[in-house]
Amino acid sequence: MHIGLKLKQLRDLKLWTQAQLAEIAGVSERTVRRVESSGTAESATLLSILNALGTTMEELNKMYNDDDTLKDESKEKLSELKFLHRIESGRELVRIIASAHQYGYDYHDCKTEEQVETVQGFLTVVADVLDIWDMIEIGQRFDLENSLTTQIKELEALGLWVFGDRQVDSRNNWVTAIIEIYSKDNPLIQKIKLDKDLVQKK
Repeated sequence: MHIGLKLKQLRDLKLWTQAQLAEIAGVSERTVRRVESSGTAESATLLSILNALGTTMEELNKMYNDDDTLKDESKEKLSELKFLHRIESGRELVRIIASAHQYGYDYHDCKTEEQVETVQGFLTVVADVLDIWDMIEIGQRFDLENSLTTQIKELEALGLWVFGDRQVDSRNNWVTAIIEIYSKDNPLIQKIKLDKDLVQKK
């Protein structure tokens, strides 16, 4: 199996289209199609695609058995997609960060100084809330939720969406609050529509 087919397998495991991989890698969709079908590419192009898929040539070769199929452990690892929930209010955010032991964050797609400053201010507030959460009285928590909602709306007005989740280490119940900010147009964002008939009515 040539390298293009291996790259296609990795892309399929991430549930990405060729267009999504192209945008993340910063190449054209036509280039992705050509690389996957022929297995040939300029070194800079190949490196961009490998980086987008989160791998290297060395790792790619290690992932496969002699018969050119993905090893089970590699398949399992690559298919573990990290899904974060979109946060649209301070209350949703507080449920993620309340009483967490640590805080992980990242922000992407900021193109203007205003976006960078607004994001940095927001993430600083979130870190402060995490540090003092157990000392905040119930009445103050309500005000804090409203304040965080306002900041989330300010980010949305700048075209940025907030995502987050709680990750719990089952060995010691250590809770990490994860907060990430993306442009609403980022191709990594999967817009999922739920069929109303599939949603259980209460």
